[in-house]
Amino acid sequence: MKDFLLLCIALLVLACSDRERSNPLDPTNPVTGGAPTGLVIQSNRDTVTIQWNAMAVDDLESYRIYRGIGNNEPILFDEVGARITKYKDTSVITDSVHQYTIQAVTAFSEGEHSQVQTIIPGLINFWVADISLYSGRLTRISYDGAHMLNYENFLTLSAVAFNPQTRTAWIADIWAERLYELRTDMSVKTEVHLAIPPVDMAIDTTGERLFTLLMNENSVHQLSFDGYLIESIVLPTTVTRYCRLAYDDITSSLWISNYEESLVYRYKLDNSGDSLITFTGVQDPRDIVPDPLEGGCWVATKAGITLIFDDGSISVYKDSMNIKDISLNAVNGDCYYVGKNSNTGQWATGRLSTQESLQDEIILGNDYPYLHSIQVVPGQGPRGFLVSQAYAWKLLRFDHQGQTIGTMTGFNARLDFALE
Repeated sequence: MKDFLLLCIALLVLACSDRERSNPLDPTNPVTGGAPTGLVIQSNRDTVTIQWNAMAVDDLESYRIYRGIGNNEPILFDEVGARITKYKDTSVITDSVHQYTIQAVTAFSEGEHSQVQTIIPGLINFWVADISLYSGRLTRISYDGAHMLNYENFLTLSAVAFNPQTRTAWIADIWAERLYELRTDMSVKTEVHLAIPPVDMAIDTTGERLFTLLMNENSVHQLSFDGYLIESIVLPTTVTRYCRLAYDDITSSLWISNYEESLVYRYKLDNSGDSLITFTGVQDPRDIVPDPLEGGCWVATKAGITLIFDDGSISVYKDSMNIKDISLNAVNGDCYYVGKNSNTGQWATGRLSTQESLQDEIILGNDYPYLHSIQVVPGQGPRGFLVSQAYAWKLLRFDHQGQTIGTMTGFNARLDFALE
């Protein structure tokens, strides 16, 4: 009888112990560790959204949200009811590290803190179109380049551009032979059927015009935002997939590059003087970007960066480098580039500062090889940027000092960017 009584007591203790370990607020719980689980944070421009899993706890009264900014430890920031598992922080400080952690509170105790999650909010998001030959993924990414907001797959993308006035993005799908206007949730607002493959596109937000570079027709179509054809501009060249198009709103001009023929064309939309001007000897032109302050065009080439001024004169910079891509800071006109030295094989990422007579500053060296597509964050002074890294299938986000602040995987090297 005595042995039976001891056995019953032992079973009761073990049962209580098992129940205690099944309590989500028990620090020894193997699933929760006594803290809320599933904490996920995202930044959408100047708002950070925090989500976590609900906890099945008796007498749960609230969740406490702790926040730290910069190097400061997280402190109590706000408290929400027991049924709430989503919170929006609209009082963020842009370009600063934010740390968040969650704690559950019952009528009798406080749980452990969840693991700290960090994010850097900012005033823009990135739209990233994979323009590699066999891919068509469009991704919307947070300011710090570390959080995916949403994505959608298309057949084969060739370009993306964002219209800040309508807060919609336009994309060109080369094999679907269509243009799409997308809302920020990536639902389709407008679909334009072209019946010709669009190699590249550009938008004029002020004039509400779309420009599409068309492969089989060797032309540029000027369209209204509802897809109505306004003008067809026939080009004296064979348009291939590697040709690029840009709209220069300072001088009301279109710029077109042809990689295979080492040509750059300028078409003046105001019909002043010669409408179509040809620039020869621009060796293997890749990306072309209009100058946001003076007009004219910057060209990434196999033999440096070519700047074609509004008056038709030309200057060449970094002529010993095979430039893979360039990006212009829309606020101060600085030119950011990625490329490889043709003589030494060394990779470099840098900027030509327009505020300092185009003085060259190397930001990243050969420690970051195989960088290709680049997008600078606009603003005054030195700025951060987003780049793709071939062979590693990565996106890398750097601040203005060249320090990594975010990474994402699963991206090809040939990308097109737009800023939201």
